[in-house]
Amino acid sequence: MNYKNKNIKSLHLQRFFILFVVFCLYSPGFSQISFDNYLKYFKSGDYINAKKEIESAVTQPDMVSNARAWYYRCEVNSALYSKKPEENPGSLEIAYMSLMKSSSLDTKKELSKEIAAQIKLLSTLYYSKGASDFNNQKYNYALLSFERAADIGNLVTPSVTVPEIYFYIGMAAALSNNNTKVKKYFSQLADQNYPKIEVYNYLAEVYKAENNNSAAIETYKRGINTITDNSVILYVKIVKLFLNIGFTNDAVEYLNKGTAKYPDNEDLNYIKASLNTQLNEDDKAIEGYKKTVDLNPNHLEANYNLGIMYYNSSINHLKTADSFLNSNKQKYDSEKELFLTEIKKAAPYLEKAHQLDRSNRNTMMCLLDIYKRLQRKEQYDALKTELDNMK
Repeated sequence: MNYKNKNIKSLHLQRFFILFVVFCLYSPGFSQISFDNYLKYFKSGDYINAKKEIESAVTQPDMVSNARAWYYRCEVNSALYSKKPEENPGSLEIAYMSLMKSSSLDTKKELSKEIAAQIKLLSTLYYSKGASDFNNQKYNYALLSFERAADIGNLVTPSVTVPEIYFYIGMAAALSNNNTKVKKYFSQLADQNYPKIEVYNYLAEVYKAENNNSAAIETYKRGINTITDNSVILYVKIVKLFLNIGFTNDAVEYLNKGTAKYPDNEDLNYIKASLNTQLNEDDKAIEGYKKTVDLNPNHLEANYNLGIMYYNSSINHLKTADSFLNSNKQKYDSEKELFLTEIKKAAPYLEKAHQLDRSNRNTMMCLLDIYKRLQRKEQYDALKTELDNMK
């Protein structure tokens, strides 16, 4: 046997082993060295270099499934964002993704305290970002941030995330026209009888957009039963929906309920007056339009409709008077007096309607006829000029 060759081979193996150990000790993939360097930079507040260390570490094969590595990646990125969010806008999302991965890898719950602290921090950061984006009308971004805040809270337990966060998610979804998420989050809150009127209002609007009127009606009803105060908009919406689909009796039922609860609401009074008009209940209609105008003197439709009703009534009295011209002077005089009374009532309401909307030719034509019959030449000439200039 050649002992010399054997010794040479043994020496080569020893050198290979030593080099292998040295390589492992100084390789970037060796976790302890990477963690030590990371912690050194992080504790000194050098988050930039700390991030470089951990970013290098998590690319190594032995670190891919290391929960602590991903926790550190979350930690440094949340620190960067907290310190200077405007310079590190992407760090918050990196921190979120890293935290989610660390949590999933930490099966033995060895990092439960550290992860819980990051959950609290990231949830707060996302909530604050969502609120800022919402206030700046960046609703799509607000939606993402609020959803992230909720998802992070649910890493601990669903009960940690209070229902309010889902309300803000739903509001951001509604204002960014994301009907899918409005339906997802607000239907959950409606099932919990959440006491915010927006939940039922926006959810019903989504159902209406889907032509699911029965679901919209049930949503309005649930909201009316849940919201004890200031639910007037739900009464208005459900009445309008009933009228649109031809459910007049149901509309009347909720109009009566609504006006009983909110007697001074201009919308309900106007809708009720309009319905009275359709049902040829003129006295009730006039009463309703008057109340609407009393509540809101600038209500265009109420002023116009009230003026037109008085105008039409005056013309009817005039026609009746003409029918008695040669047969019954007393009846003629009585009807002529009613004509003058009614046409004088019509004038101020139509004038107000014209003031609020100067493009309505029908209003102007009625007013011209009124001025002519009442011999108000100056007003007639001014309005005639205005009408001629529109042509």
